[in-house]
Amino acid sequence: MPSAARVDLNDLGSMVEWLLGQWWTYAIVGVIVVIVLVVLLLPTPKVKAHPGFPVDGREANELALGLLQVRSEPGALWNDPTASYFTVNDLKEVVSQWGVATREEWLAGIQRLVVGRRRRDHWQIYLTVRTDLTQRLGRAPKTREWLAGIIEVGGSGKRDDKAFVTAVHDIEARVRKAVGKSVLPLSVVGTSFDGYALGQAVALTTWGVALGHSDEAEARRIIREINATARAEFTSWAHFGLSYNLGRIMHWTDGSPDDKTYEHLAVPVREFKTASTAKLNGPWAALPWNL
Repeated sequence: MPSAARVDLNDLGSMVEWLLGQWWTYAIVGVIVVIVLVVLLLPTPKVKAHPGFPVDGREANELALGLLQVRSEPGALWNDPTASYFTVNDLKEVVSQWGVATREEWLAGIQRLVVGRRRRDHWQIYLTVRTDLTQRLGRAPKTREWLAGIIEVGGSGKRDDKAFVTAVHDIEARVRKAVGKSVLPLSVVGTSFDGYALGQAVALTTWGVALGHSDEAEARRIIREINATARAEFTSWAHFGLSYNLGRIMHWTDGSPDDKTYEHLAVPVREFKTASTAKLNGPWAALPWNL
């Protein structure tokens, strides 16, 4: 195969021979293009449910609160309160990641999520300011209005505060663009990050059944209590789904998301859209928010 150094740019035949000799490069590019096209053209997989458990009614509705977290696991079935889809290795991973080797640790983990909710005090204050302003104005406050409210409660309104407000606005815009305004209307804005912890709490409860820490009946009682908290705090699946994604991205980026970290953490954003799409068997499209 002629090398680049031997190509005579003044000789058309030499150039053609060299170009033909690069077949392996074209083959690699071709394979990449085919893979990208296949990924883009493949239909989005439908939400899978366990045939042995209901997909409607109150119990299914309560389990749907944990869907974004449950669906982070391969092969997960959102309506299965026993997490029977887990393999032995999956369960070992849950124990390792969540520190729930015993029933006591599992119960404590749920308690931390429901009570502590992964909150950071100053973030919670700033979100409360936004909630109050939204109720007072009848719309989401603009950046300057939110910062002015933060100053009123003792914040500086400067660098760190601006970074927080900017991050929340940016995540909201990205999520809304990804799921569409039909799923996340402009009228729905993030006033809490608690959806992340509460969704995790439902998922962790079902995993405890698979680990042998609990039975289905107890798990359902715990999940009902978690739902009572969530349904009082949020107004819709859209409100809850946005909160879950805001909380997850802000938590894992320490409040400083960028393009790379957003994309890395965006799987639940895509699941948010899937869960809200009737054609994909999305339960959030079929189940009412109010129990």
